Amino acid sequence: MDFSSRRRIRRMGAAPRGVSLIEGMVASVVLLIGLMGVFQGIMVASRQNSMANQASRASGIASQVRVALDSLGRDRVLGSSGGAAGMLTGAACNPGNDVKALAGGLETLTPGSGEPWTVRCIFDLDAFETGAQSANKLLPGYSDEDSKRFRRVLVWVTRLDEVSNVPIDEVAVVVSWNELGRRRFFRQYVGFYDSSPFGNATNVQI
Repeated sequence: MDFSSRRRIRRMGAAPRGVSLIEGMVASVVLLIGLMGVFQGIMVASRQNSMANQASRASGIASQVRVALDSLGRDRVLGSSGGAAGMLTGAACNPGNDVKALAGGLETLTPGSGEPWTVRCIFDLDAFETGAQSANKLLPGYSDEDSKRFRRVLVWVTRLDEVSNVPIDEVAVVVSWNELGRRRFFRQYVGFYDSSPFGNATNVQI
């Protein structure tokens, strides 16, 4: 066997080893891409789960505040027709722009904007409860962990009923939190109707 024949045989014998190396590299790249996709999917699922948990907790907080307002009744929340002050009256209803921004867009409601509702009060519930005694807090058991994560604002809006010409009042419970670099809002509403002729003169607040 001459020299050229031996070189040809060596090249033929080396070829399978080269192909195996290339295949291994390709397989490694494919595996790496697959693992990256799996990890990315886990991260997305974890983020979505966290977002869902945040929204669920905000809903629970709003529900608790709404039930507490409903339990207080119209006079203690909005003030009585006799002039007695309510929770949403006084200087606390004129907050700064930072608190107004937490109203979730409700701060812009005016009859001239095409909305029938008018904003009567924007109330920083967190600031109120920070300085209040436990007995006067709307939610005495509100946790420190939630207070650091969420902000709670009450927005009192009113309009005239077209039939009875009696004011209809609603209080929006706005719970907000920061998520992925932007502010997210959750709202629930409680309505208050006075006991005038609109309430059939039953002297019962609804």
